Amino acid sequence: MLAAATRWMPRGRFARNVSIVAGGTALAQALGIVASPLLTRIYNPVDFGALQVFISLLSLVVVAASGRYETAILLPEDEQSAIDVLALSLVGVCSTTLVCACIVVFCHFHWILPSGMLVLRGLLWLLPISILGGGIYQSLNYWAMRRDDYKQIAKSKFTQAAAQVTIQLGVGLLTHGAFGLLVGDSAGRISGSGRFARDLRRDYSGRLRAIRLRSMWKLAVRYREYPLVSMWGTLINTSGLALPGLFLAQYYGTRDTGWFSLVNRVLGVPAALIGLSIAQVYISEAARLSRTDPRRLMDIFLKTTRRMLYLGLAPCLLFTILAPWLFQWIFGHSWREAGEYARYLAFMFYASFINSPVTQTLNVLERQWAQFAWDISRLALTVLAIAVPHWLGYGSRIAVLAYGIAMTIMYCVHWTQSYFGIRRRMLMTDIALLGKAHA
Repeated sequence: MLAAATRWMPRGRFARNVSIVAGGTALAQALGIVASPLLTRIYNPVDFGALQVFISLLSLVVVAASGRYETAILLPEDEQSAIDVLALSLVGVCSTTLVCACIVVFCHFHWILPSGMLVLRGLLWLLPISILGGGIYQSLNYWAMRRDDYKQIAKSKFTQAAAQVTIQLGVGLLTHGAFGLLVGDSAGRISGSGRFARDLRRDYSGRLRAIRLRSMWKLAVRYREYPLVSMWGTLINTSGLALPGLFLAQYYGTRDTGWFSLVNRVLGVPAALIGLSIAQVYISEAARLSRTDPRRLMDIFLKTTRRMLYLGLAPCLLFTILAPWLFQWIFGHSWREAGEYARYLAFMFYASFINSPVTQTLNVLERQWAQFAWDISRLALTVLAIAVPHWLGYGSRIAVLAYGIAMTIMYCVHWTQSYFGIRRRMLMTDIALLGKAHA
């Protein structure tokens, strides 16, 4: 399916790099999905609910762990400055980990987190370890991108998935409860950084010794927009994806959250993977055409979404009609309810799948405020879609259905914003050409 989705996109060095990363990510995600029928027979929905709460909480911290300085690693022209930014990013990760560890120790004696996270009592000590592992990997991943070492990135993603699945299966056979799922997730995040760290020390040992606090401070000031501006926008965007799991656990319990977790694992991740692989190629074309040929950009925009619409239609209809029976047959009887959730969320994932390749169109058109307004609106609707049914006394199915409808609408709104944004750019270009013709 991934090959079918990408064969019509532009070829070249950049597209090949995207294919390498997407291929490694595809293998990693395929490994996790193939292992899911085994995991669902070792662990119950409550265990998966604990994993979902853990991952949701972790994602909110990791995305801001380095103050987004890791994205600035790509910017400096000289290698020493890039190494200094990498060191700055790692210092941020270590500081965030230390603060999180202090909170975990405090929670051991006085629980201050929401009651929906009580399922992590006794397991919360894994959170600082995962933040450290995930934050370091995130920073070193950007360093590998700077070096165009996409093969290493692809290998690291597969290494992470293999370590995660192996430990989750092995520990799950030896113990009971969510411990195996969480420790496997933590081990996977840590395992991906080894190759990057080894290559960095081998090839840049001299520059690593040349790191100075003074230089790091100058670069921290130079790229201060990342922690002051970019981090908050990214955190809002991530919250829109992380909060559903946390609110479901808070209002409906970890068993319902576990069913939601499996649906996201089976439907959400593959859809996002295919969309992302195409998105990176689309953006490279859109950035150029937005300045030179907006009409051609409109053609690519419509062609991309049309292809995604055709690719996703059959799976969407399949899960809408047969999901409960498919989930019961593949994952076990206790997961039939997850199939009901999949039925309610199928069109949401379909809309997300269609929109995902062109989701950066507003940023390419320099309409960041429109994107920011959409992110805020999605976050608010996410909270309301799950909280309001709870306040009105409805069960988790209604909350999941409301969430699916709200997000489907939001993805349609985003596509419409992008469409009219391109139309506006076309009109501005035509007016500019007419002005030159009359001059």
